[in-house]
Amino acid sequence: MHLLKSLLFIFISTLLFSQETSVQEKLVQIVDRHSKFHFNMGVLLHANLNGTVYRIQEGYANREKKLLIKITDPFQIGSASKVFTGVAIFQLIEAGKLSLDTKISTFYPKGSNVWKLGNFKGENHFDQVTVGMLLNHTSGFIDYLNVYQDDRRSMEIYGKKQHYTFNELINLAVNFGDANFKPGTQFKYCNTGYTILGDIITKVSGKEWRDYIQAHIFDTLGLKQTWFGSRLPQTAASYMPQGYFELQPSFMPPTLAGSAGEIVSTVDDIATFIKAWGEGKLYKKPETLHTQLTQGFHQMYPGVANIRYGYAIIHFGHYYGHGGQTFGFQSYMVTDPKTHNTVTIGVNDAMGHAMELFMDVTGTVFVPAKKTETAMH
Repeated sequence: MHLLKSLLFIFISTLLFSQETSVQEKLVQIVDRHSKFHFNMGVLLHANLNGTVYRIQEGYANREKKLLIKITDPFQIGSASKVFTGVAIFQLIEAGKLSLDTKISTFYPKGSNVWKLGNFKGENHFDQVTVGMLLNHTSGFIDYLNVYQDDRRSMEIYGKKQHYTFNELINLAVNFGDANFKPGTQFKYCNTGYTILGDIITKVSGKEWRDYIQAHIFDTLGLKQTWFGSRLPQTAASYMPQGYFELQPSFMPPTLAGSAGEIVSTVDDIATFIKAWGEGKLYKKPETLHTQLTQGFHQMYPGVANIRYGYAIIHFGHYYGHGGQTFGFQSYMVTDPKTHNTVTIGVNDAMGHAMELFMDVTGTVFVPAKKTETAMH
C-alpha cells in the first residue's frame, strides 16, 4: 500500500462528512464506499468506539448469486490467527513450560528435516533459534506461503491438495533452499515459524494445538462462532460467504495455513477476543500482556515508522492487533488497551485492503520513517 495513496484516501474521506453527520452514518458511508470500490465485495465491520458498538454490513456474500452479506457471516481471518497462537504460547510460558528464550532445537532431534530450515551459507543455525524469534519473525526461515511472490501462482500450486501435514509444510519451506539470514539479525515475516509454534504447543501442552486453543481461548471466551477451517461444521460452511481473488471465486485448503492462519470466525467473535486480550483476560499475570505490549518490536515496513511487529502482535498508531489475508478473504482486528476501543473487519476479497478500511474508520495514518531508521531495531 502506498503512503501517499492512503493519506489522500483518508483526506478525501474526511471532506465527505459534515460536522452534523453521525458516527453511524459516517461508518456506513465508509463501508459502502469500500464495498463499491471493490466491485460490491462483502464488507463486515464491528466497531466499539467510546462505549458504543456499531455493526455494519455492505455488499455481496456471493456476487454470482447476488446474495447479500450478513454481519453474522463467518469468514477466514487468515494471519489474524497468529494472535491466537501467540496467546497460547504465552499461556504456556506463564505455566513455566516455555520461555521466550527456549531454543526450538529442544523439541526436534538433530538431523530431522526441520533442522534444514537453519541452513545459511554453508552453516546450520537451527540451534540458535528461540521461541521469541518465531513469534516476532526474526528466525530467518523461508516462508513457504510466500516463496513465489505471486498469489495466483501460489493458489494454482497449493490448491491442488486438500490437506497438508506439519511435515509437508516444513518440506515446502526446506525445498526452497537456504534461510534468509542468520537468526536474530533481521525481521522478515514468516508463516513457517508459526507453523512450528503450533507444533510446539502440541508437544508442550500434550494436546493437539487446535484442541489447546479451543479449550483455552475459544471456550474460555465463549466464542461460539469461531472454528478451525479444517474442522468447520457443515452448517457454518453452508452460509460462509464465497471468497474471491481478482473477482473470481477462490479456495484455500485450511491446513495450508494451519497455526499460522486457518481460523474462521465472525467480526463479533474476534472483537470479543481482541478486546479480552487487550484487557489481559487471557493471562494470569499482568506482566504477560505488558511483555506483548512493550517488547520484541521491529519496524515492519521500510519507510513506515509507526507499524511495528512484536511477539504475535502488530502495533499501529494507538492500536494493537493483526491483519490477515487468505486466497479469498482479508481481515483486521485491533484494540486500544487504554481506551478499549476495538475495530474488527472482514471482507470476502483477497484484494480488499482491510487495513485501509481500518485506517479510514479510525483516522490512523502512516508516519514516514526517518532515513536513519531501519527495519531492525
